[in-house]
Amino acid sequence: MKKIIISLIALVALSTAAHAQYNNALGIRFGAGTAFGAELSYQGYVSNINRVELDLGASFGKHYNAISMAAMFHWHWFLAGGFGFFVGPGVQAFMSDSHFGLGVGGQAGFDYQFNAPIQISLDIRPMYNVFTQTGFNYGAALGLRYAF
Repeated sequence: MKKIIISLIALVALSTAAHAQYNNALGIRFGAGTAFGAELSYQGYVSNINRVELDLGASFGKHYNAISMAAMFHWHWFLAGGFGFFVGPGVQAFMSDSHFGLGVGGQAGFDYQFNAPIQISLDIRPMYNVFTQTGFNYGAALGLRYAF
């Protein structure tokens, strides 16, 4: 029992040390869980286990112009080494040539912080749209970010 407790304490200490290296990450998030297939994504820690994620997506074409912004609040836990789990609430706004949308929901997923300044994540973001295209939607997305 004593070995298990010491192992758990060591695991928590190593997880905290992995987080201490990087406080921010900037990159791209792409997949079905984004407004337009890809978003510019920023993550920044606001405390030891809390961070904010801001995502910006845009689509400019011949017949359609649109922009979206998502803001998520995460509770983030390092599980082992650089491997972590996060979950939290958020909002998403969408504006196109003729529509405005606002969604409320959340985000949950896993991420891995490499020993190098690279982070990869896989998440799901269920949202309920309250304006224009009312209804529930969700999708999974893959994130690739530079950590600093």
